[in-house]
Amino acid sequence: MLKRALKRGLACCATFCLICVSALGATTDEVKQNIIKQSKEMGVEPAIMLSIAKTESGFNQNAKSLSGHIGVFQLSHTTAKNMGLNPYELNDNVKGGILYYKNMYNRFGSMELAVAAYNSGPDAIKRHNNTVPKHSQHFVSRIMSDYKYYKSTGL
Repeated sequence: MLKRALKRGLACCATFCLICVSALGATTDEVKQNIIKQSKEMGVEPAIMLSIAKTESGFNQNAKSLSGHIGVFQLSHTTAKNMGLNPYELNDNVKGGILYYKNMYNRFGSMELAVAAYNSGPDAIKRHNNTVPKHSQHFVSRIMSDYKYYKSTGL
């Protein structure tokens, strides 16, 4: 009887763990593959998008900042809504992050300024005469360091 109860308990525990894992969302590898795939489809270097996602959320789709930014790319409700996307849905969150970065890159013409604009908004870049604001310098430095690493892996 004890043997059967233990088996049942372990089976229950295993089922519970699988439910918990699926409730948490995509694995880090699945998130990275999604970013790589969508980046390539949208003509953006996957290495820069992986770098941004790593710094913004650690590849966690369930991440939520104190200011209410959501998901892997920490999209605001307003940004996502303006793009017609659901920031809670992984594919939409990744698409929104890539589109926003691409828009900033097209607007400012450099990776560093695009990353700074991603962090502090395009108006901050304009206010600082198209230079990286002091409050974004550490963020940009982290992203660029990770970018070099991802590029060295062949991305």
